[in-house]
Amino acid sequence: MKPKADSTARRADTGPDEPPIKYPVLNETQLCSRWNLSPKTLQRWRSEGIGPPAWHIGRSVRYLLMEVEAFERKAQVTWRSSAGRALSESSPTAREDAIEQMMQQRPGRRDQIFYSAKEVADITGLPAHWLHQNQERRRLGIPFYRMANGDVIRFSIQEVFRWEVHHLRPCRNNVDADVDALQSASS
Repeated sequence: MKPKADSTARRADTGPDEPPIKYPVLNETQLCSRWNLSPKTLQRWRSEGIGPPAWHIGRSVRYLLMEVEAFERKAQVTWRSSAGRALSESSPTAREDAIEQMMQQRPGRRDQIFYSAKEVADITGLPAHWLHQNQERRRLGIPFYRMANGDVIRFSIQEVFRWEVHHLRPCRNNVDADVDALQSASS
């Protein structure tokens, strides 16, 4: 049986001297692997408002690593706040904080490393067809570079991350939606 890979430090065929790339967004599978949970449990928790705030991009559910780590720190003490509210509320500045954190790790413009679509899909967990297909890239507005007379397409991890965080939208809690629906129906 294969050991589980560390979901926060993935390699994209980097050389032996290069550190692994730490991409600050996890997909549902990576978070399940990190916490040793089944996807169904994580989905149920998300619908009940338990766990870190979840975000949507396309049909994918994503979690900001800094919010996962903040939840883990809080969860060492309790799963719910003292007021009985879920600990899964996102900070109003979470996306901006994540971008700032990533930009602090960003190499200088001359040292910028460009990656192929396959490498970016492996690092980020984004659907590969979004990166490979020109029509999808343009439709979604994913930043890319044309090199070698336009024959080679490459990506900057930092710019893809900034694009992803800009396009994330909060997942609605089904519990909150049901309560809102009941309140509006009773009015």
